[in-house]
Amino acid sequence: MKCKLKPRLAAADWKNFCDRFHFSSVELPVIQAIYKALLPLVDACAYYSLDQDIAEISAPHYAYGFVTLGNGIDEFSELYLKHEQLQEAYIVDCISLELLSKAYEEFAHIVEQDSALHLSQLSFLGDTYSLALLPQIYQKLMPDSITLTEGSMLKPLKTATLILLLDTKKHAPLAHLCNSCDTCKNYSCPTRKSSSSSLPRTYGAMQIFHN
Repeated sequence: MKCKLKPRLAAADWKNFCDRFHFSSVELPVIQAIYKALLPLVDACAYYSLDQDIAEISAPHYAYGFVTLGNGIDEFSELYLKHEQLQEAYIVDCISLELLSKAYEEFAHIVEQDSALHLSQLSFLGDTYSLALLPQIYQKLMPDSITLTEGSMLKPLKTATLILLLDTKKHAPLAHLCNSCDTCKNYSCPTRKSSSSSLPRTYGAMQIFHN
């Protein structure tokens, strides 16, 4: 199955955004201008399945899928890099990570509606479940706008693989249902409890600043 997503940042999100990625309030107008230019390029969607057909997942009810923001953001970032505007490229990367977090939440609600079940845990592939499942999930979903490279890398770059455990009973809000912050690799998560100063740079930042 495929569904369109419309992740957006609200006015209340910007303070946390600046805190998380160490931007000052003085920089916010430029960041928001880049966000406005970026937003029309976002082509977010999810590919997913409610079939219980992955032997390595032992839960009685689950869904699995890909969430992507599309190629537009990658191309926008590359344009900045081509003109050696590294700060702007980094801002694009940070904004896109926040949009991905919004997309995860929207996707989880869609799965709950389609399954008539409740989310009990959201996990990123590579945390609770092995990355070795990626080729199998890709073959089952065959996402037409996502490519799996020979090196097991997903493109567009702002794409994630999720496993959603489901239950007949309602659990805590989504913000509390992902797995441990100590082991989770979703460094942009808005509810992450680790100190922002101890977090590594985003993937995009490492590519931009070569560290």
